[in-house]
Amino acid sequence: MEHMGPTLLIMALIAFGIYRRVKRTIGFQKLSRKRLIFRTTIFSLLGCVFLYTGLLHPIHFIADAIGLAAGLILSYYAIKHIRFEKRDDVWYYRTHLWVEVTIIVLLLGRIVYKLLSVYYLQNGSDMSSAAPSLESYTKDPLTVGIFFVLISFYIRYFTYLLRKQKELEAPESNLT
Repeated sequence: MEHMGPTLLIMALIAFGIYRRVKRTIGFQKLSRKRLIFRTTIFSLLGCVFLYTGLLHPIHFIADAIGLAAGLILSYYAIKHIRFEKRDDVWYYRTHLWVEVTIIVLLLGRIVYKLLSVYYLQNGSDMSSAAPSLESYTKDPLTVGIFFVLISFYIRYFTYLLRKQKELEAPESNLT
């Protein structure tokens, strides 16, 4: 019971992040260069962290590779179906809804499964006072593989948006 506060805080942050992700999935989003660079940097750093933790468990490299490939396939499909729109001299983009839903379901499903398994494992072995750590999430190859789906998808997708933004904002004479 003494770790209930931090656990609730983590759950609230996850719920808020999921809410924002779902909100961004529906409708057009403003094409913001600074935001895209920031997100690309964050996902790149997360990818490096998970690759580093994979050094301790070589089987994770298989999950990493499968996750990377699946994320790249999803990003390819999303890029093929992206739509751009200009409103008041600002560009907006709309992602492919089903690709985003797939990614959200993957993330949510794995987080819920992992939280439930950690909860039941701790209660079954009478270790209910221990809070889940990052290590408990990086030990499982399936969880790391799913995170790599997200990481590779968003890095590829955001870099495409950054490149496309340069093309869209180029002077009209350069487009012809």
